[in-house]
Amino acid sequence: MKKMILLFALLLLAWLQYSCSEKHVAKHDKVPVKLNIDSVKAALAYRFYVSEAYRHIGKDSVNLFEVDTVLRIFQRGVFLQIRVSEGYVNFWSGKPIPNTEMPGNALTFGLNVRIEQPTGLEVHWDEQKGTVVVESKRTGYYLPMVIPGKTGYLDPESFRMYRSYPEARDAVIKPSMKFIYEDQDPKLGKVTYKVTLKPAYEYYRDPNQQVYAKFVVF
Repeated sequence: MKKMILLFALLLLAWLQYSCSEKHVAKHDKVPVKLNIDSVKAALAYRFYVSEAYRHIGKDSVNLFEVDTVLRIFQRGVFLQIRVSEGYVNFWSGKPIPNTEMPGNALTFGLNVRIEQPTGLEVHWDEQKGTVVVESKRTGYYLPMVIPGKTGYLDPESFRMYRSYPEARDAVIKPSMKFIYEDQDPKLGKVTYKVTLKPAYEYYRDPNQQVYAKFVVF
C-alpha cells in the first residue's frame, strides 16, 4: 500500500510539473496575430455599422450608446467606409427600415449610395503590427464627436469577415471587428475605448435606382 501511495504521489507531481510547464510555455510563446493587408483591404470594401461602443476604466465598463442619446442617433444613421489605400475614412448616411426579408434578428437599413461624406479620420497600414491604424485629424462638420489627436487600431484577433451576405447569414460566428484606442482623461484617468463594427451587406437595389439601396447587418 505504501508503495502504491508513493507511486501515486510521484505521478501526481510529474503531472503538475508538466501542466505548469505547458501553461508557462503557452503564456510566453504566444505569437501576436498579424493581418494580411490584401485580405484586410478586400474585407474593408464594405460599409460598416457601429454595433457597440464601450468605455473601460479598470474593471468597469460603460455602454456609450446608453449614456449618450446623441451617439445613438448617429449610430442608426452613419455607416463608415474605411479606405486603406486612399488613407481616409468616409461615411454614408442611412436609416433603419423594417426587416421583412432577412432571418432572425438581422438589422436592415436603407442607405444613400451615391454620396459619401468625410469623417475627419485618416487611416494607414502598420506593417510592423500587421493591422490598420486610424487617426483623428480634424473635427468634421457632420461628426462633431470626432476629437483630433486620437489614435486607435484594429484588433487583429477580433477580425472576422465574410465576402457575401449569404456567408455572413449562415455563419455561426457573425462578422465583426473591433477598434481599440486608449486615452488619458483629465478626470477619469486612463480610459480604453473599444468600438465594434459590423459590415453592412447590400442585398437589394432596384435596377433603375442609383441612389438608394437596402443593406443588412448580422
